[in-house]
Amino acid sequence: MPPSDESPRNESAAEMTISRDTLMRYLDGELDPQRSREVEAALEESTELQREMAVYRMFHRDLSQLRLSDPPSGSSVWGRVHRRLGRPMGWLLMALGAGAWMGHVIYIYLTSPAPSWEKAATSAIVIGVLILLASVIHERALEWRSDPYRDVER
Repeated sequence: MPPSDESPRNESAAEMTISRDTLMRYLDGELDPQRSREVEAALEESTELQREMAVYRMFHRDLSQLRLSDPPSGSSVWGRVHRRLGRPMGWLLMALGAGAWMGHVIYIYLTSPAPSWEKAATSAIVIGVLILLASVIHERALEWRSDPYRDVER
């Protein structure tokens, strides 16, 4: 590990004008051209700076090769609770409510004093809409199963 800036040692004038921060900025290509030439001149003059630069280059190379993996989606505790409890409970409650509502609507429909032809026409419309809805849902399910891009995340 390179010694700290505060440690007493015999430093040349070049070493004293070039800080560790400047060396790292030079290595990252963040210095203006004039300051870069000054650093290069100081590096030619001082073996201590060359040694520090070699250490920084090694650290820079090692750190630039590090890759952090993305956390898997849905891996949180709350995500698992939501998948196991939230969605199934929502679907169950929705199905029970829709079934009770449909049962009540059918009861009112059958016991209403409306003429038979009105009931038949209304039934045809409702049955037609339900068949269309079921066919669209079926097509979407088939399409989803065969979609090669369904697991792609943005």
